Amino acid sequence: MIPVPVARLAVCARLAVFLSVAAYAVVAVESVTADDAAWLTPPALQRGDTVALVAPCGISEEADVRRFADSFTAAGFRVTLDPAVPARRHRYLAGTDDERADELNRAIRDPAVRGIFVLRGGYGLTRIIDRLDYDALRRDPKVIAGYSDVTALHLAVGRQARVITFHSPMASSVRVTGDDPTFAERSFRDVLFLDPAATRRTIPRPASPPVLTVTGGRCEGRLVGGNLSLICATLGTPYAIDAAGSVLLLEDVDEKPYRVDRMMSHLRLAGVLDAAAGVVLGRFTCKDPDEQALQREVVIEYCRALGTPVVADFPCGHVADNATLPLGAHVALDADTGALEVLEPSCRATPEQSRDPE
Repeated sequence: MIPVPVARLAVCARLAVFLSVAAYAVVAVESVTADDAAWLTPPALQRGDTVALVAPCGISEEADVRRFADSFTAAGFRVTLDPAVPARRHRYLAGTDDERADELNRAIRDPAVRGIFVLRGGYGLTRIIDRLDYDALRRDPKVIAGYSDVTALHLAVGRQARVITFHSPMASSVRVTGDDPTFAERSFRDVLFLDPAATRRTIPRPASPPVLTVTGGRCEGRLVGGNLSLICATLGTPYAIDAAGSVLLLEDVDEKPYRVDRMMSHLRLAGVLDAAAGVVLGRFTCKDPDEQALQREVVIEYCRALGTPVVADFPCGHVADNATLPLGAHVALDADTGALEVLEPSCRATPEQSRDPE
């Protein structure tokens, strides 16, 4: 073996360190640039617009799909829907990964489509969020709405495209038109159709059950989050929640209390809870009333320890009173009164904006 001078080894070592640091700096700069991009608002929907009804998650009931589509048509919208959706099956999913990713990308890339409404949640979006065209969505923002498993899509769009999306009910529980609307339908229509370009709005709340003040105070930040299970499932990926300075929204359904405990511990250990400026706890529900009470106790325990403004029992989640909320929008949380106020338009006004689809 030919001996190498010690001085040369030292120079090589310093060069290796320099190159390693430089490479890390490049990656860090790219990451900061992506996360620091300005948030975009989609154009507000109006009569005559085309909306796509998509099934990137679980299998929908055909009757729910038809009623949802008919309500959009009655409201004056053009509806695109793959006729194969009601019969599309792949195990417990509404189609193969290729089918579901291609369907969602077609809606994202089609300039005629102004709104994308997911038909149901369940499971499946984490299988395809790495195959979606976020650059196309950034170039042409459009309304995206849904909840539950759709949380994975909300998180991914927030991180990769910085476009405001909507945590909202889906086909089985909401209609765009119709008399005597439920609380969820009124919220859905108000936020997405009646006055989406309003500068400020306070999210309505039903009288019962009342929103609980866990820790008082007021904070502001971007509203981020959704389903607890999906937030945890995307940690450590490029689509993970960006909770720094945020108002964090959490809800879940049919999880055992010990699993909720483990997921909340995951958020705490990952720094997500400490990073948030405040927390909005939606409804944590399951079939067993005793387990549901224990779920609620666990999440409140974790969040009370933060010392930041926290409310519980907010009308959001797998419940009838499921408010439509703009994820990514700048909001203010008044934990003393339980009020959540949206401080900026969640959609851009269009020149001929129709205020009422009915």
